[in-house]
Amino acid sequence: MRRGGSFRIGFLLALIGLALIVAGCGGGGSSSSGGGSSSAPSSDPSASPEPNAEFKTSHGGKKIVEFGEEGSLEEWEAANAVVVENLKAREAGDWAGQCKTLSQAGIEEIRGTKKRSECPARLKEIGEPLSRTKKLREDTLPGSIQVLRVKGNQAYALYNGNDGNDYAMPLIKEDGQWRVTRLTTIELDKAG
Repeated sequence: MRRGGSFRIGFLLALIGLALIVAGCGGGGSSSSGGGSSSAPSSDPSASPEPNAEFKTSHGGKKIVEFGEEGSLEEWEAANAVVVENLKAREAGDWAGQCKTLSQAGIEEIRGTKKRSECPARLKEIGEPLSRTKKLREDTLPGSIQVLRVKGNQAYALYNGNDGNDYAMPLIKEDGQWRVTRLTTIELDKAG
């Protein structure tokens, strides 16, 4: 086997392992509805006494759902834009577009990558052929995120996926902008 091929396989296995490690932070549980609205959160805090009720899950997923506090409408809009851009770029195999949305930690998740300028070529190496990584790159966001949970410069964007599962995308604020910290989303009912 070529050296590049075994690196790609090793990297994909490392990504899957990382996703399983993150998911292994708690126990199982089931997520709720796969429907859900795709509009911005209400600016009226009394509109919903429990804004995350539709994301109820147990253990690790519960920690994500209850992380920090609900972000402001302005923060939600900025986070939503970067998550939408990231997932669309990832699904399309637009490596430069996906790299543009990643935090420094997200870039460094790609083994051996330290500089943003190296990111597109490295993602291309592991993401192609596109037919092989289609399922991993699938965009499960049906419009907009539902909730943004913020604590300091870290956040989780939560949404009900178009596949019936609930997801979280971890974010960090760098240079005043929200950026995605991982290459893949976290499935809440497996975040345990």
